Amino acid sequence: MVQAGCKLVNKTWKDNMNLCSVLPQAIHPRKTQMYHFLRRLIPLPEKTKSVKVPSEVKSAIIGKLRSIEGRLSNGTASLRCLQSVPLQVSDTLLRACSGKGTTDVLLVWHIATTILEVRLPTASSSSHSDSNKVVATHLSGYCAYMVAYCPELLPDDDGWSKDLYKAVREDVWRALAAGRAPASSPKEECQQLVELLSADCRHEVVKNGAKLAEQLVVLVGDEVEKKAWEVLAGFWSEMILYAAPSENLDGHAEAIARGGELITLLWALLTHAGIVSRPITTAAADNRSGSAAV
Repeated sequence: MVQAGCKLVNKTWKDNMNLCSVLPQAIHPRKTQMYHFLRRLIPLPEKTKSVKVPSEVKSAIIGKLRSIEGRLSNGTASLRCLQSVPLQVSDTLLRACSGKGTTDVLLVWHIATTILEVRLPTASSSSHSDSNKVVATHLSGYCAYMVAYCPELLPDDDGWSKDLYKAVREDVWRALAAGRAPASSPKEECQQLVELLSADCRHEVVKNGAKLAEQLVVLVGDEVEKKAWEVLAGFWSEMILYAAPSENLDGHAEAIARGGELITLLWALLTHAGIVSRPITTAAADNRSGSAAV
């Protein structure tokens, strides 16, 4: 039955992934250049951008699946393997993997990834760094899409996830609508965005996303482009596998009927490998039943 399911997913999957973001183009273009960065980099939350799944994303996920040896992790395993990382920064990164559920962790890291993309909008001169950037930005955008449009395929209660996404998005929109003075460089633009979301946003998820982005910049120092994407690619490759196990057979069947989802393919792949569950914390268990507050 499992093998038949895998064959069905492979046959119907269109090899596409949808991307979106909680960070909108809600900034007045005459007030700040940040609008132009976000407009170029981030699709509107109400709309999705469908792209072919890059080969780099496929390779990263398969490589991570082989390395975890059946033990799913929500990103902490790759972070614990980082070399020469200050203890304070390491603790911040690991804490960012803890939340009330899986959805808020996804959104925190998505916000941080998008902020880093604002700081590093150009392609890298290093093919390895560029590959990691492709993996990080695509999986980040895909997970934001999953939260916004397919929360029933994620571990948490889908009503809780929808409410959380809406609350986070509205908080970001409200803060960005105020705008900031034009910046002279992507680095300054990134700093303005961190300060704006840290000071003017009320939601803990948004503040934590901005703080994580700031800590990632501290972590990587002069090698910001190479190291940042390496850290983020490792996290997202782990996290997408962690989110994939599911008991919602009807939800995946509906996803297959409309052309399939990447997470459905991963769900089938993990099931075929005998991985049908993930380590569950008390908070995550609460959110599966929708008992946690947004």
